[in-house]
Amino acid sequence: MQSSCNARWRPWQSRTPLMFHLVAAALVLNLLDAIFTMVFVAEGRASEANPLMAQVLNNSPVLFVLTKTALVSLGLTLLWRLRSRGTAVVGALVTLATYVSINAYHLHALMTA
Repeated sequence: MQSSCNARWRPWQSRTPLMFHLVAAALVLNLLDAIFTMVFVAEGRASEANPLMAQVLNNSPVLFVLTKTALVSLGLTLLWRLRSRGTAVVGALVTLATYVSINAYHLHALMTA
């Protein structure tokens, strides 16, 4: 006979695979955004829109990538820890959609150059 504890529905278990894929995709697209940004800024085709990150990029491209990935990773870690809440899933979806849009913009700029 199955215990009542095991038979209970656990919402975080059903969201874990979805959240894992959302968070992983957002991390990869964030890294691609950083690489595209560095290349376009180095070529003089664009500038970093965030003034604080622009200063970091001007001082050290490596520090720029580390800072950008660390900040986004912190936000995604928070969403991961709260994955049992529907708002965390929505937040991860919005983050992913944002990075999909940003990278689509980068790819469009790359194709029209």
